[in-house]
Amino acid sequence: MTAKPAPIRIGDLLIRVGILKAEDLREAMQVAGETGLPIGRVLIMSGYLTEHELKSALQAQSMLKDGLLSEETAISALAVISKEGLSWDQALKRVGWVHKAQPVTNKLGELLIAAHVVGKDQLEEALKTSFETGLPVGRILVLTGVLSESLLTAVLNAQVMIRDGKITREQAIQGVKSAQQRRVSLEQCLIDHGYYRLPARQHVKLGELLVLSGLLSESDLMNVLELGLVNEQPLGQVLVQSGFVSQTVLDAALRFQEMVANSTLSPLQAAEALGTVHTKGVSIAQAVAEIGQLKQQPHETLRLGELLTVAGLVTANDIQNALELSSKNSALIGKMLLVTGMIDESTLHASLRCQFLVREGFLKMEQAIIALHYCQRSQVSFDDALEELGWTLPTRLRDDHQNQAAVNNTRT
Repeated sequence: MTAKPAPIRIGDLLIRVGILKAEDLREAMQVAGETGLPIGRVLIMSGYLTEHELKSALQAQSMLKDGLLSEETAISALAVISKEGLSWDQALKRVGWVHKAQPVTNKLGELLIAAHVVGKDQLEEALKTSFETGLPVGRILVLTGVLSESLLTAVLNAQVMIRDGKITREQAIQGVKSAQQRRVSLEQCLIDHGYYRLPARQHVKLGELLVLSGLLSESDLMNVLELGLVNEQPLGQVLVQSGFVSQTVLDAALRFQEMVANSTLSPLQAAEALGTVHTKGVSIAQAVAEIGQLKQQPHETLRLGELLTVAGLVTANDIQNALELSSKNSALIGKMLLVTGMIDESTLHASLRCQFLVREGFLKMEQAIIALHYCQRSQVSFDDALEELGWTLPTRLRDDHQNQAAVNNTRT
């Protein structure tokens, strides 16, 4: 298969138009490196470029990437804008460009607009800021309050599922709309609409495994995932190129993914083993062996509803109401309790984490109840509650989180 040509860079495009000189771009890049300012902002502040020229160049780059116009047409239109100050549409008309039906793509921005989550003006502003700062568009929309973290996650997951042929574009748009309205995951919305079924075997996504093991933060995962979708690169390749993980750790993560799918390891065990590979540099086999030595037999089966009821955070009647609602729309009981206002989001997250640890044999029921009450009273996360209560888990996940945080601080 023939490789796609590399997209023309903004700086190269502006140089070819004559708006920018090569030496001016090099000087601006040096200033940006010394001051930490974005390259786009340096060019504008230095007088090499106007806001209108930058916005027009971004529009030209986007249309070039989508194959809507040739480089020659883009350069001619930008030259007209530089000389006469026309709008992008006026400049295209001046150079004789004929509007063609724009091909439908699955870009993040287009999905957000189709789902009526963001407006065109908001997206254009985010695109401009993205060029100036180097941050992905999705992250810009979150930082500016246009988009929530959970909704960004939903749209990025929708892009991945479209790419992998699991859902159609129309199903993805409907799922994103529903996720925004109901404040539940994209997968759950797609299941409720009958668009998607969970895999029969247990599975864990590569990004989820890295986050669970403490090697990657959730915000970093969203940035890398978006970058991979934009550049049409696999997540693992972007992670290695960006320096988040080594090739060795990536290979181990992929192997642990297979072990979860084959029911050899649980997601928590896989995450712990991956953390061991990362911190100690041991082999996959040795990491799994260490997990086996530390692992206790699972204690009693514990359901989330039972845990919340015994802890006194909800009543049996609340659980029954949630069960009735969940039977009607297939939602998970915890999320139904959240939707109906019986518990808040922090309590749900703490309870799920607590349930996981009790089920895996790391906590006793009495400790779980005390820790849940401590979370509510002190307004801290479940893991912080365990730490403040002085309960050390027989797992290295917390140490790995701290080690990775130190590494990230060193990077910044």
